Amino acid sequence: KWVDAMKTQGKKNNKGFSLVELIIVIAIMSVLIGVLAPQYIKYVEKSRVSADEDLADTLLSAGYLMSADEDYCEDLTDGDKIVLSNAGIAVQATKNAVQNGMDEFTPNWKNKKIISKTYASRQYVVLFQGGAGKSAFTVVGSWSP
Repeated sequence: KWVDAMKTQGKKNNKGFSLVELIIVIAIMSVLIGVLAPQYIKYVEKSRVSADEDLADTLLSAGYLMSADEDYCEDLTDGDKIVLSNAGIAVQATKNAVQNGMDEFTPNWKNKKIISKTYASRQYVVLFQGGAGKSAFTVVGSWSP
């Protein structure tokens, strides 16, 4: 009777999962991860591409603002550039107008860079073309091939 009582007692207190149940749960989770992971990676890359394009638009807008402001336009030179790459943003200008304009119109610009795989090997260039002094500049933004 004592042995029968122990067997019955053991079955009442058995509240854990069996090895088979755990393996089934792990198998189901593996299948779900295998199906969902590629979609997640695709959405992350899509958001990075969007962030890169938004940053390029911001740089182009800053270029327009600099070319429209008389204080900056006086010191702009034909051929001044703002270059966005995966290394960061570089200003290639003969005077400090572009550097100062970037500081004013694009806060924290020195920490920005291309983050997507789509644009990783490309550059976005904002080019100032046109006259000297207070004359109007044309601002052109384009992705390199």
